[in-house]
Amino acid sequence: MIKRIHDGYIYLTAVILFVTALVKLSSTTGNAPILDWLDPLLPFSNRQVFIMGSALELGLSAFLFLGKERGAKTACIAWLASIYLIYRLGLWWAGAPNLCHCLGNLNARFPISPPALERIVWALLGWLVVGSLGFSVLQWFRDRKTT
Repeated sequence: MIKRIHDGYIYLTAVILFVTALVKLSSTTGNAPILDWLDPLLPFSNRQVFIMGSALELGLSAFLFLGKERGAKTACIAWLASIYLIYRLGLWWAGAPNLCHCLGNLNARFPISPPALERIVWALLGWLVVGSLGFSVLQWFRDRKTT
């Protein structure tokens, strides 16, 4: 039963990452001024950061769909979640505006209020962190029990 739930978590995570990557890539084709601003933490423009983030998300999504090893998939989700969590904490530490502009140019077509977008971002990050760490801990206990 836990394996089926774990597989469902991995599959849904792959779908989420695929969709968020497409949204970010689509937004990079626009001309919203924020896309050309320098990222508050990285020496790249927001457009470049979105492209790099999209590449990571698409690559991981493909691995989650096509890979075989459940433990490796979970570890990769935890890895990406830690990168995003460290980045978000870095934004907070630097005093950067507490708003994800991931929608960039798409925000004009699908207006989402900044507080709603912030809640969505934190919910998705929570999904990645809690799910990957939770399943990792369960696997660790299962492995300990069998030895």
